[in-house]
Amino acid sequence: DLTPSALRPGEQLDLTLYWRAEARMATPYKVFTHIIDGADRVWGQQDAEPMGGTYPTTGWLPGEVVVDTYQLPLDADAPEGEYYIEVGMYDPTTLVRLAAMDVDGTHLDHDRILLGAVHVSP
Repeated sequence: DLTPSALRPGEQLDLTLYWRAEARMATPYKVFTHIIDGADRVWGQQDAEPMGGTYPTTGWLPGEVVVDTYQLPLDADAPEGEYYIEVGMYDPTTLVRLAAMDVDGTHLDHDRILLGAVHVSP
């Protein structure tokens, strides 16, 4: 869930993610959430452990749905235009991203999920 769908520079985007574990995980992954432009430049981000660090991925059960919220501040100097939200997970020790798949099991480029667009206006 993205709220709002339009922002002004310096405002905050509220993001709710729904994760479903396919199997037990041995790694305590971190979540990356980025506001990016069409050239993949980052204009806002928050990287954190799921649920504010209260429920690491190592505790997730197969089939469990975890609701995870983030607040992404948009840079105050972000120019007008369309931006996208990219999310995923990575190993905080190696910085290697967890493979991202779509609902059909197809591997996604850059091991990220691109969410809806957000319009930025002055």
